Amino acid sequence: MRYLPLLLLFLSIIACKEPQPRKPVTVKSGISMQNSIERTKKILQLENDAITLYIKNDSTNTYLNSNKGFKYCYIKKDSINTYRPRYGDGLLYTYSVSDIHNNTVYTTTEIGDKSYYIDQESKVIEGFRQGLKLIKVGEEMKFIFPSQLAYGYRGDGKKINANLPIICTVTLKDLVTKESLNRTLNK
Repeated sequence: MRYLPLLLLFLSIIACKEPQPRKPVTVKSGISMQNSIERTKKILQLENDAITLYIKNDSTNTYLNSNKGFKYCYIKKDSINTYRPRYGDGLLYTYSVSDIHNNTVYTTTEIGDKSYYIDQESKVIEGFRQGLKLIKVGEEMKFIFPSQLAYGYRGDGKKINANLPIICTVTLKDLVTKESLNRTLNK
């Protein structure tokens, strides 16, 4: 019992001490930032070269550059209809996917009909989010998406490998405007 005050005094001195910061842990991954940048540049250049070669060999279509980083052409164009999808519009579309060598990856039958609300969902790849704004009902378009607008460095986990550009042929079957959706819901 007579040691109890000494023990309490000792514990109070230790408890009042400020905590010492830990030194940062340095982890060496083996890949420098510069090496990663160079590797990414090489991958992008290979993709761009493959896309350029594909377009050069497809003399039946005239490809346009989007301001979002992909190429596209019209297979079936509607010159009368002027309405393009806008924010909140609901779309019903079909598409197929090929690789840059024209090998079919997914058919429209495998994929089935898809629906999407413009700029309301994130369930589609970035290329589609931008490309679907260009198509009108009844039109058919071909999009060439570089990997960063498709499935990137991961692939789709099934048939599309990492860092591969894809070609999607899309048909817009139907479109419901945001205004008509609101009218229907408000009735």
